[in-house]
Amino acid sequence: MRGSLSLLLFLGFGAAALAGPAPEGPMAKVRAQASALAARALASDQAYRNLGSLCDDVGHRLSGSASYGRAVQWGLQAMRDAGLRNVHTEKVMVPHWVRNGESARMEAPTPQELSILGLGMSVPTPKGGITADVVVVSSLEELATLKDDQVKGRIVLFESPFKGYGPGARMRFSGASAAARKGAVAMLLRSVASLSFDTPHTGSLHYDADAPAIPAAAVSVENAMMMRRQWDRGQRIRVHLEMNCETLPDVEAANVVGELPGSSRPGEIVLVGGHLDSWDVGQGAQDDGVGCVLSLAAANLIHEQGLRPARTVRVVFFANEENGNRGGEAYLARHRSEMKDHVAAIETDSGNGLARGFSLELHAPEGGKAPDAQKALAVLSGLAPMLEPLEAGHLVLGHGGVDIEPSVMVGVPGLGMSHDTAKYWEVHHSKADTFDKINKEDLAKNSAILAVAVYALADIPGRLLEP
Repeated sequence: MRGSLSLLLFLGFGAAALAGPAPEGPMAKVRAQASALAARALASDQAYRNLGSLCDDVGHRLSGSASYGRAVQWGLQAMRDAGLRNVHTEKVMVPHWVRNGESARMEAPTPQELSILGLGMSVPTPKGGITADVVVVSSLEELATLKDDQVKGRIVLFESPFKGYGPGARMRFSGASAAARKGAVAMLLRSVASLSFDTPHTGSLHYDADAPAIPAAAVSVENAMMMRRQWDRGQRIRVHLEMNCETLPDVEAANVVGELPGSSRPGEIVLVGGHLDSWDVGQGAQDDGVGCVLSLAAANLIHEQGLRPARTVRVVFFANEENGNRGGEAYLARHRSEMKDHVAAIETDSGNGLARGFSLELHAPEGGKAPDAQKALAVLSGLAPMLEPLEAGHLVLGHGGVDIEPSVMVGVPGLGMSHDTAKYWEVHHSKADTFDKINKEDLAKNSAILAVAVYALADIPGRLLEP
């Protein structure tokens, strides 16, 4: 690791020094400080150590659970240790869904156990479970072509190869209500995953008010493919499903917040964060422990380097992204009067793959005019010379992030960190999302990329969108 870091430092940052003195001006100072900040980040293992602590000492942390409460305490201490000021919690009322026991067994054509994970916010099966024939479809559109009597009293299995997260997530989110409208008694979903070793992947669903709420679970890719083959051979598939999950009354949780106060424009804010909650399986390492420790590392590195950017850097660990986004909504509600002063909101929530840049999301402020996207991109492009040595200069229009979305929708410029997700979907929302999958060197490089972006946005003279 040390040798490759030394080479990167020489090629990426040393070359600038060999070229002679940088031109004078405020941006020259920002570029010089960014180079030093990146070098410090690449040599640090603080983010890696913090993530190991969060994963091993706290573990998975579904909103409403006792472990989420422990995560909040962990977050408060981690922010204090990182040198942040004004460290505090902000109340969020969150859903309290509990998985409890669950199982599935194929009774025909071949008796065998199936690997499942109930989908978040699912209703339970009746006591004793459900036993029914399975009908297999590849999409919501295919389901819509079936007659009701082809579905009534059956379990619908959505089985479709992974073609990116969007199509599978759409079936997961809407499939139960679509199946229930045709009389289905339960819904199964091929796990939304690019790879599986008989490991199901969970996620949240939504029940429409105009359809019965039926139990819903994800099955492993292998189990779903087997049932597809049986279906294509014309075999009768019969499954017994038992789920004992329950939704309890909402409980109090919290966003965790800390700041590095700005030196000359402290009222202007650059927000950076990830979500502290995770699903109740695995350790939530990639989703989204990485986002939290990278955001913390960015502020910590700025602090350790003795830098005082003009604007305030605010780190937020959001609650309840996975099954409600109450944390993002609560942040907006609490800080609505400050939205005009948010220069940018940055989120990292797609794992630890090496980032190639950032995507910029813009919306008109409430009652305001549409933003000038090209002008904002032109300002953002000023960061490219600082990010290109880290191979992260890809700056485009796109999506910001779920946690920051409520704030972005009222006019705050949103920046999503664009990670390589080739390996992310293998572990996403599964028992396999554990700390051992984290590449230490990649985490250090991502912390350098984020630290440079946060510092630059907090200290450059201009704003992405002028008020």
